[in-house]
Amino acid sequence: MTDLADRVLNVLKKLRDPVSGAPALFIDSVVDVQDLGDGVVRITLMCKDPHSPNIITYAEAAKTLASRCEGVKKVVIEVRNHVLADFVNLKLNL
Repeated sequence: MTDLADRVLNVLKKLRDPVSGAPALFIDSVVDVQDLGDGVVRITLMCKDPHSPNIITYAEAAKTLASRCEGVKKVVIEVRNHVLADFVNLKLNL
């Protein structure tokens, strides 16, 4: 991972589950952060439960948190393995 991808991943770890206090994104999905260059970051969320209602909220939060990270100009979210993956991807990346 590059320095920018590491910073974004560290910011995403701050998103906590209100009940357990565990990093929320990592409970429901496998997270991959890629630096595509020129300040563009791709966050891939591969859901562990294809019917989890939380992934929509977590994907929106991940995009908001990552966009506030220093050096990030654009965030692309890619949700995989979820029944609403196409909807979430279209909603967050237009």
